[in-house]
Amino acid sequence: MERAESNHITPQKEELPGFIKTHINIFWTGGFDSSYRMIQLSKHDVTIQPYYLCDNRLSEELELNAISAITADIQKHPETKCTILPLITFKVKDIEPDSEITDAFYRLQKLTAIGSQYDWLSRYAKSCNGLEICIEHTEIGRAYNCIMKNGEVKKITDGTISYCIIDEEKSDPDLYKVFGNFRFPLPLLELTKSEILEEYKKLSFSESINKTWFCHTPVRNKSCGVCNPCKAVIEEGLTFRLSARALARYKTEIKYGDRKWFKKLKEIRLKYIGY
Repeated sequence: MERAESNHITPQKEELPGFIKTHINIFWTGGFDSSYRMIQLSKHDVTIQPYYLCDNRLSEELELNAISAITADIQKHPETKCTILPLITFKVKDIEPDSEITDAFYRLQKLTAIGSQYDWLSRYAKSCNGLEICIEHTEIGRAYNCIMKNGEVKKITDGTISYCIIDEEKSDPDLYKVFGNFRFPLPLLELTKSEILEEYKKLSFSESINKTWFCHTPVRNKSCGVCNPCKAVIEEGLTFRLSARALARYKTEIKYGDRKWFKKLKEIRLKYIGY
């Protein structure tokens, strides 16, 4: 499997006006990918401003607990050089509307399926200079595939920090409108989940792996096994992160997912149980 850099990443050095090199804005969910980026940055003498957006997800408390626990891991680590500023939280319902971004999002969604969160994430990123969003190299990731199918990214090196941005000249205009305000940190964009797992270990943060949170619809504070993030974790080989019950739910959905009776059962389950 070819890496993203071979076809879609154009190496390029660029100075961005008004960018303070030691200050990094990052969207942190407490998940596997964004927590890895926080840990990676902790090895550098930078100031990190994490952001968290609230939209009443069932997983929000667990995500915030993960952020708190991993922040503590970073702060107590003897090799930490960074400064982490207090987490900024913001309610999705308070994000300013932007019809151009929203219209572009719906047009882009018709080309390649992406999650509804990229509408409001993009609108928020417009007001947050250089916001990093963490996407890994994956054949099953909707956002990753959307970017690679509808455009290209170019690599920016700023001192010891590297990231990618959407290449406006080589990308679909709607892709640029939706994703153009983001930075995609490296090497994360070029790593699979299995490779990120090894990076945690190399950086001496093995104990933080199981503190990350990814499930959107937890069942009694445990991963459900059937939401999209759970499916991605399973399908990329990190089954150790889920319970036997969650894995059983996943297998059941794979087996019966296209049956009418199962789809009806899922509707009822989602309404009354939440997953």
